[in-house]
Amino acid sequence: MAAHPTTSAVTRARGDAARARTPVTVRALVLGALLIPPNILWVHSMELVWNSGQPTMFSLFFNAVFTLTALALMNLALRRWRPRWALSPGELATVYVMVSFASAVAGHDFLQVLANQLPFIDYYANSINNWEELFRDHLASGLLVTDDRAVWDFWEGDGFLYSREALTPWLAPIGAWSVLVLALIGAMLLIDVFVWRRWTEQEKLTYPLTEIPFKLTEPGYGIIGPDLMGSSLFWIGFGIAAAIDILNGIGTLYPAVPVIKVTAIDLMPQLQTYPWRAMGNTWVSVYPFAIGLGYLMPQDFLFSCWFFYWFWKLEMIGSWVTGYQRMGIPFVREQTVGAYLGIAVFVLWTGRRYFAAVVGQVLRGVRVPDERRQALPYRATLAGIVGAIALAAWFVTSQLGVSASAAAVYLSGYLLLSLAITRMRAEFGLPVHDLFTGPLDMMARIGGVRLLGDANVKGLSLLWWLERVQRSHPMPHGIEALALGERRGLAGPGTLGALGLATVLGVVAGFWATLHLAYTHGFATTPADAPYLGQGAFSRPQSWLAYPKPPDLNRLVALCTGGAFTIALLLMRQRHVWWPFHPAGYAASSVWFIGLLWVPLLVAWTIKGLVLRYGGQRLYRHLLPLFLGLTLGEFMVGGMWGLIGTIGRFPTYRFWAY
Repeated sequence: MAAHPTTSAVTRARGDAARARTPVTVRALVLGALLIPPNILWVHSMELVWNSGQPTMFSLFFNAVFTLTALALMNLALRRWRPRWALSPGELATVYVMVSFASAVAGHDFLQVLANQLPFIDYYANSINNWEELFRDHLASGLLVTDDRAVWDFWEGDGFLYSREALTPWLAPIGAWSVLVLALIGAMLLIDVFVWRRWTEQEKLTYPLTEIPFKLTEPGYGIIGPDLMGSSLFWIGFGIAAAIDILNGIGTLYPAVPVIKVTAIDLMPQLQTYPWRAMGNTWVSVYPFAIGLGYLMPQDFLFSCWFFYWFWKLEMIGSWVTGYQRMGIPFVREQTVGAYLGIAVFVLWTGRRYFAAVVGQVLRGVRVPDERRQALPYRATLAGIVGAIALAAWFVTSQLGVSASAAAVYLSGYLLLSLAITRMRAEFGLPVHDLFTGPLDMMARIGGVRLLGDANVKGLSLLWWLERVQRSHPMPHGIEALALGERRGLAGPGTLGALGLATVLGVVAGFWATLHLAYTHGFATTPADAPYLGQGAFSRPQSWLAYPKPPDLNRLVALCTGGAFTIALLLMRQRHVWWPFHPAGYAASSVWFIGLLWVPLLVAWTIKGLVLRYGGQRLYRHLLPLFLGLTLGEFMVGGMWGLIGTIGRFPTYRFWAY
């Protein structure tokens, strides 16, 4: 792959940061801690109640960028009138990574699902689905909320949360599940630390999604310098996106006002005849912020995203024409999981000498040469990884009743998928990663429910919150936080400590925000997704156990084919600079949300290709503020609509996702 235009600048910034690191300050930690609860309440209000925005369904959370932009602008005034009160670039970066990471922990496809899962059975169980009998042991174990008053107030609303009687039924389930949440996040963060130096210094990954927060944390008056808000191009991009969102926001409140439709339109209603209907949902959109972010991504990745999106569509048409669709072919889920696992295996294989050398030196008691630049000594990192995974395995086996072998397969698969997502974010700025599947889904589809066993199916189904849709995955946010902190000169241990504090606050604030909103509004009657988030934990095992399917080797072949094809693409890309197809595009484009973004990514690929071809890197850098303006304009005005709706308690314009 050709070098990304910003690679040299990023490398220089990292070098400067490595030479002059500063500790994370107490006031930055305090400010970040204070901003986490209102941010999470804001996010949950938009996603669980008013359906007015879905920030944690995109890789770069607009609530965190909104918060950072507001802080950066206030910081300009402080620098002028109260210089001693002004925050340094490192302090701004600390606040941002704390808010972003806590939002991921409490996000739509992580803690929000778990919180809605806890009281689900007691409200929705009936004689037809037989959930109470099916999960009798888990109901008795205290992992689920069974108090009738607590369950009723959660789903129907108009209850009072802040009393001992109301809180008591929730404390034991939340406390128990928090053990697993903290263990898994601890393992993810420590794996981030372990691979960080290899990816940053040897493979020179650029972490594209850190570019906007890096610009917003410029020192002094850098934020209004020629590279950002001091550029007329920035204000042109900002103005275009802001004007569209202002008009569409007014049109949402007053339907008589005409709007400019930039969010996704599904063409499926117009494609009702076969073979076109076999493609499924086919979206067209022109999200301004996605075009802006696409400009930061490498060309081969942009091309591969939209190319492989249509590759998958052609696969589905071909399977219908040939009649293989009746057999489940082309097994899109299995191919996709195989592709993600292929990326993870390839990353581990290409770095095997480095990782083996580090482990060997730690076991021999030899100091690793790059350890002084680490966020944590390698000995502590490896011990922490082993301990965190062991704690997670203990919870899954002892509390959920899962066998040791099934727990090992599940946790290994989950962490490999997590590593693949993190790698694609770190290398290309993968904008979305909505895997509508996970380890249990693959185990049941490939191995069959009878082989897996009833106890394993029911126990692992309670981990639905880990695999429902992995859009707000915490692990990539961790390594991006380390990268941003280093670019801003922060000491690695300080950044890791800030992430640890954000994890704890994210768990506490995440459960609190969900309960507060549920008791206030009643989630059974909201227009958003709250009533459906926890359903899969119980409907899937009920269906699987009622109609068990035998092992399906065709699905295993599809998974292996996806992995082999991905590794072949990686090898071709490694050996031939001209090779245009990237496996990350193949892996990411099979799922739904790239379908929402393929047009903006195609537009960004076309514009960036023309800019680099006829103007080179100089023109690319000159136009960069225009595209940063597109993203910030939509994030700020779209975020403002979400904030207005949260404060005013009514639905407003949703610029993302559909």
